[in-house]
Amino acid sequence: MSGAGGSRRLLLFGASGSIGGAVSELFRRQGWQIIAVTRGNPIPETGLHWDPLDEADLAGRKGLAAFAPFDAVCWAQGQNCNDSVYDFNIAAHNDMYRANVLYVLASMHHLVRAGHLAKPARLCLISSIWQNIARQNKLSYSVTKSALHGLVLSAANDLGRDGHLVNAVLPGALDTPMTRSNLAPEQLEKMTDSTQFGRLPTLQDVASIVHYLCSEANTGLTGQFIKADLGFSDVRII
Repeated sequence: MSGAGGSRRLLLFGASGSIGGAVSELFRRQGWQIIAVTRGNPIPETGLHWDPLDEADLAGRKGLAAFAPFDAVCWAQGQNCNDSVYDFNIAAHNDMYRANVLYVLASMHHLVRAGHLAKPARLCLISSIWQNIARQNKLSYSVTKSALHGLVLSAANDLGRDGHLVNAVLPGALDTPMTRSNLAPEQLEKMTDSTQFGRLPTLQDVASIVHYLCSEANTGLTGQFIKADLGFSDVRII
């Protein structure tokens, strides 16, 4: 245990988002110290400003080092957009790739090379069920999330020498105000009725999986992709 008073430390990217916020809340309740990384204004007390894609951000790296080592890392940041082959834009796609893939890879690389991870550490990426199945008008999002599949497997393999465990959580459409505002009523009903649970998964469902994967209870899961979608991807009601 590496934090003050023996508490475990979670380095959390994307803490200001809905999933990151749920993860932060659950880990705090379990006694973890949360170090929240932002590219904007840092969160008071336990936050820091660091842009892993900016090699000149020496202040951010210095601030990161002050909190290390980390028992667990969660990447809950990222971008989303609607596009397809018909209206594909190279610049917009590159922005998505930087936010969803390069950001993770660059930060993971620095954490490993700088010796900022406890041994062993548990690393968890938030991806999406749309890395494995296709939804209309989600080209760049699906492509960049699919790239995380290779990143997780490669990292799980390479970082095994230090005992690190690397996994991903794949949420489906979650029961949040944003989901309800972005989906038409008929779309929402179709997704809700796609399993016999009769509901959408929640932010708490996702956070609970992340917590297990990052906890000391996880001693052998690595290179895995855990779907948090109540079976939406794999079950059919006939």
